[in-house]
Amino acid sequence: MIVLVPPGPWATFEVTKAHRRNDPDADLQSFRFDAHDLSQYDQIWMFAVERLGGLEPTEPELRAIAQFMDDGGGVFATGDHEDLGVAMCGRIPRVRSMRKWWWPNPGPNGEPVAPLVGGPDRYDTLSEGNDPDIQFNDQSDDIPQRITPRLYATWSWFKWWHRAYPHPVLCGPRGVIRVLPDHPHEGECYEPSDLSASFTFDGYTTAEYPAGLSPEVIAWSTIAGRAVDANKGPLNARSFGAIGAYDGHRAQTGRVVVDATWHHFFNINLVGELGNTDPIKGVGFDATPGGHAAYEDIKAYFRNIAVWLARPATQACMWWRALWWLRWHHVLMMDLRPHYLEGPDRLDLGELLRIGGEARDVLGRVASRCTVLIWLGWHVLRGGRPELWERFGRHLDPWLSQPSEPRRAGDEPVPEIGVPANAELLFDAVLGGLVYAVAQAFPEPDEGTRARAEDLDWSAVVTPHLDRSLALMGQHLDNSYENLRGFRGALG
Repeated sequence: MIVLVPPGPWATFEVTKAHRRNDPDADLQSFRFDAHDLSQYDQIWMFAVERLGGLEPTEPELRAIAQFMDDGGGVFATGDHEDLGVAMCGRIPRVRSMRKWWWPNPGPNGEPVAPLVGGPDRYDTLSEGNDPDIQFNDQSDDIPQRITPRLYATWSWFKWWHRAYPHPVLCGPRGVIRVLPDHPHEGECYEPSDLSASFTFDGYTTAEYPAGLSPEVIAWSTIAGRAVDANKGPLNARSFGAIGAYDGHRAQTGRVVVDATWHHFFNINLVGELGNTDPIKGVGFDATPGGHAAYEDIKAYFRNIAVWLARPATQACMWWRALWWLRWHHVLMMDLRPHYLEGPDRLDLGELLRIGGEARDVLGRVASRCTVLIWLGWHVLRGGRPELWERFGRHLDPWLSQPSEPRRAGDEPVPEIGVPANAELLFDAVLGGLVYAVAQAFPEPDEGTRARAEDLDWSAVVTPHLDRSLALMGQHLDNSYENLRGFRGALG
């Protein structure tokens, strides 16, 4: 068991390494999914290597994986070009239809053929390095490929002013993550057209996409065509799916993320080529400040996958831990005012917005804007005021509404006109109320504080303050509408 660097004080990563055959670095040798208790894990990451004819999961193993996913467990899966990885992943529900695994023929259920390793139609994302022309080991330098994330629109006042966010796995501490390691022959993620399939494994039947909820390609790689390439020959220009995601939590099942290649995650594509005397290609992204900045974004992508795939109960736990940490942060401890700690009725909107804005800034140092938005929307408003979320959630959660037809790489989201521009104020008011709620319940960091927090009904503690925040925002909106009507009348 190893413990990895967490994204913030609200999460801890513990990884158990398993190998289908044998490897001295694995915690579990000759691993079989049906011979192990999968319920103890939040998610399974599959770095699949073997081609068709390799060690495939048995029917009981496929049943264990399907049950794990249907019970809310997350799955990450990746392979490489052609059929590298199909042995493990080619029959797993959702995984098998979100990424191309089969080659040289379509899969048994009509799955499309994966891209070739060579030829002008290979998926070659190499970016020219610091030396002339394209070299095979340019994948080991400090220059990543640029990707195009899908953007999701939220509230809007005018069509030309709106908020847009990437998918949460591409929302980094420095903003939108737009880089991945490059590689000369990648696989491909795609969006399936048939969402009606179901499968039966060892007597257990699972619907692949319950309620017709579709996965999405959330980022594209763009190949720059070239007529001459001494490395692997001419190359045709094109775009292809680099990352795919399925938000199964909206259908009471597990989430899934797939990636075009495991070369985005390992060895020479990150830390350089062992034995290469080139001062850059021998150490990879750590060679230069620009490379190091790209690597920080790439590592944020890795951490984001782990956070996003966690089970719903774990997601909620992360939020409450973040709120607990926020209450004791020195900025908030100094700026909370005793008068407002006497109860929610004491609070006014100005104070809620002041503390909420500070709290959102503090949270932003340990969590991305996307994560904070999910916490406040999905876990607070949806959990505390489901009727409000049912009616207005699609305006507050940019990932809630799926497009009616597939979007292409680079397409801009089309926001709605007339949605109030006060949504960000709403989140600040709510966050300010939550901070005061926890501060009132726990005024001092004494010895019994943490023990009491362990068994606390958090919803009961924060609900009065949440109701107060929403009521004050309602009054603010009433006043704003009156002012707008007066302004409209003055225009004639």
